Amino acid sequence: MNGAPLYWRKTWLLAALTHWNNRLPAAKFLPYDLLLEDPSLTMHLDPTQNPPYQKDLEYILPILSATRMREKTTNSKGSLSLSPEIPPQPVVSILMSIHNMKDTLGWSIRSVLAQSSDNWELLIGDDGSEDNSLEEACAYLDSRIRVLSQSRNRGKAIMMNRLLFEAKGRYILELDGDDWLAPDAAALLSEALDNNPDSRMATGRYGCWERTRQLGPLWRRNVDSGKLYSARSTSLNRTNLHGHPLVPRMYRKSSLIAIGGWWNREDRLGRIFEDIDVTARLLKHSSPVQVDAILYHRVIYGSSTSQRNRSLFEAWYQQTHKS
Repeated sequence: MNGAPLYWRKTWLLAALTHWNNRLPAAKFLPYDLLLEDPSLTMHLDPTQNPPYQKDLEYILPILSATRMREKTTNSKGSLSLSPEIPPQPVVSILMSIHNMKDTLGWSIRSVLAQSSDNWELLIGDDGSEDNSLEEACAYLDSRIRVLSQSRNRGKAIMMNRLLFEAKGRYILELDGDDWLAPDAAALLSEALDNNPDSRMATGRYGCWERTRQLGPLWRRNVDSGKLYSARSTSLNRTNLHGHPLVPRMYRKSSLIAIGGWWNREDRLGRIFEDIDVTARLLKHSSPVQVDAILYHRVIYGSSTSQRNRSLFEAWYQQTHKS
């Protein structure tokens, strides 16, 4: 750390690792997860003493603090046991469609477990993954988390509609399995919709990160994507958007159902830009209420579905307007 080697007492480390499950965005955060509460290491673990990762740690440490893995117990199979009481009627249903995301899914789920509000449920839909994503999704013994799966990959939109049908909350919050939420995301976005009954959506700002092979996600910038969406827009502005979604997105469940949910198609154009499409249809009725805070963390990488298909935005746009 800070260019110096970090030595571990082997007996302590082995004991600590038996209660730790490796759900981090990158290995560089291991010391902060295991030694977060050790007073003798306060100076060494101070983010201000680690300039290269100071901004990264600003958004990582709150989640580590809220979900200290070494204080949790595990069952004989190594599953994380939290045993909270499931809310009878959750305010927020967090929907996550996943496909081959075993390496990032654990951190996304940790960010949900770190929410300042407990009145949520997490619905994870495994869309025909070929890795161990489904096993990772099922690793949490938390009654607020429900997992659905389908053997064949049919696309995010179809899975999101299936999760919408299962959701019990009055608000729907989207989360991708390679992104994560700020601890106050569910609370602040739902509060914004509570205070603005005519709005169908709530959004905020997001942190943009770049995935790297060796160092994991690296902080890049603070983004306000709401500026790209004009108030009460009646159509997509393709010149300004260039395939850029509104992030984050919390919907009223009733509003999503009223417009028929996501674009329910399995062809190539039906599998991309589904987030922009559903946003544009909702914006025909009301503009989103905005929260002035970073509530979501989006990781950009070249092999993601959105990045690989950016060149198809014009074709998708034309198809959308023909429909």
